[in-house]
Amino acid sequence: MSAPMRLLLPVLVLAALFPAGCRRGPKPPRVTLKFVIFDNDNSFAATIYAQEVSTGQTTTYAYGPHTPSMTVDLQAPGTYVFYARLVEAPEDYHYGFTGFQAGAYGHMTRGGTRPDDSNLLAVDARPGTTSRVFVSDSWAVLPTPGRPVTVPWHRP
Repeated sequence: MSAPMRLLLPVLVLAALFPAGCRRGPKPPRVTLKFVIFDNDNSFAATIYAQEVSTGQTTTYAYGPHTPSMTVDLQAPGTYVFYARLVEAPEDYHYGFTGFQAGAYGHMTRGGTRPDDSNLLAVDARPGTTSRVFVSDSWAVLPTPGRPVTVPWHRP
């Protein structure tokens, strides 16, 4: 083997083991987000919020009209609540992930009945996991972005 090839061989081996763009370590937590207002209507643009409950760290995602769903990577593992505000009227229209899905005419359903509470449902996001979040409950009480979550929430 020639001298230049002996020098190049370790570089080629490393390039094969660690291709460009290859992540080292565990994959970040992923969340598939779906936002609807009622009766599967998603014709409005919204800002989706992912807020870590203990630190309040909040990340926002733009959700376009008629988007079937979107999958995002969270910045860090943790316990997150999810909610949305309409772009057109963020102070007037808001929705949370509570485990309830909006039915026809905006009535919330879970097995045909609607309990009195609208506590946010938290997701334990761990490295390498993927969770599903359905943001649609207009009765949800939302936290203040950037602050630890003090509104009622629970784990499934």
